[in-house]
Amino acid sequence: MKKHAYSYAVLQYRHDVWVGEALNAGVLLFSESARYLKLKTRTGQGRLAQAYPDLDHGSFRQAVKAMGQRFDRIASTSGLLLPSGSALEVGQKVLLPDDSSLSWGMTGSGVAADPEEALEKVYDRFVGRYDKAAGREPRTDEMVFEAVRRKLELAELYQRVQPQLVKSKFASIQFKHTIENGALHVIQPVSFDSADAENMLDKAAKWAGRLQSIAELEGRVRPYFVTGRPSDHALMGQYDRMVALLRESPLKPIVMDEERAGDLVAEIEEHLH
Repeated sequence: MKKHAYSYAVLQYRHDVWVGEALNAGVLLFSESARYLKLKTRTGQGRLAQAYPDLDHGSFRQAVKAMGQRFDRIASTSGLLLPSGSALEVGQKVLLPDDSSLSWGMTGSGVAADPEEALEKVYDRFVGRYDKAAGREPRTDEMVFEAVRRKLELAELYQRVQPQLVKSKFASIQFKHTIENGALHVIQPVSFDSADAENMLDKAAKWAGRLQSIAELEGRVRPYFVTGRPSDHALMGQYDRMVALLRESPLKPIVMDEERAGDLVAEIEEHLH
């Protein structure tokens, strides 16, 4: 599997620019060879909220979300002509060095087959590891996949599961769990175990957008989403809406809650046969 060089820059938040204290707020990762540019940020929860009780969460969230959208637009409109240089140099095209509360801090580089996975790891190293909330940890996508994995093993299908890079004229997407049999059957776990309805929307919209980017492969790619519910029952209405959003996505994905993992695997078996 081809590996791509990448660089990253850590986004920092300074509550009082005159004091100089900064907390890591996100990570920008850039890989020119993989044509990948993405900013992953906090939402104002966790350590930032604990450190600065008077933080205006709404304004902070809007600011970092707007930045993320700027980088998304650069990535989506540049195509093969993405900016050259390091993540810091690209980042400074959007966020100039000044006396604002947001600035670029630590930088680094590496190589990875999947820049998206590399971003998650770098983010967890510099940002996420300090946001461990008291009590129960939110479940990850891979935790949600465990319910399907057990059913796949019982159906003697798990040994056929392989990672696969799916390419279209618009995007290249690395899927971890696929079974190929004429068509490529893609099993994607999506955990909505979040304390934030907006984060749930962002995640569902991201996957809907990814399917849109490979919509030309209809008939050759069959997506199956297994979803994990939020632990906060107050968010169940949002969860139902996000499941509906995924079902309306391109490529006609089959979407089932993890509690119906057996039914999901039965659907996969039927299509494979």
